[in-house]
Amino acid sequence: MAVIDSGKKTVSPGTSSANSEPNSSKRRSVRVVIDIPVSVFGQDSDGKIFGEKTKTVTVNAHGALVIVKTNIDPQKPVLLQNTKTGAETQCHVAYRKEGERGLLEVGLEFEQALPRFWGINFPPEDWNPADRKRPTRSQTPISNPIKTTK
Repeated sequence: MAVIDSGKKTVSPGTSSANSEPNSSKRRSVRVVIDIPVSVFGQDSDGKIFGEKTKTVTVNAHGALVIVKTNIDPQKPVLLQNTKTGAETQCHVAYRKEGERGLLEVGLEFEQALPRFWGINFPPEDWNPADRKRPTRSQTPISNPIKTTK
């Protein structure tokens, strides 16, 4: 089950971010908490080319948050591949934070919005996950189906 987060973007103290925004800025698209398998390709901080398989923590129409082992160079472009669909796109590092056990949280931002990259539909900003969607048409069973004649 995916969890929706349409809250404000926050950057934790002590983080290194290529494009940090003030805590009061609004997100450009709804964030969905979902693990989608991805591969990340780029250069590490030593200039070595790397490729790492991981999964997303959150996604939106503008990128994703992933957890990686590699110390990605935040000044270099990154190629992100959705391993389910094979789709690839170039990204840049928008957020970095050292996590537990030497892992890094990395926010990857697409060069342009790609809401279909993830293969999911993003709900509108005002969608409340607590509200149940009700069908728009009657749920009454059809008692006399239409028969075709030959």
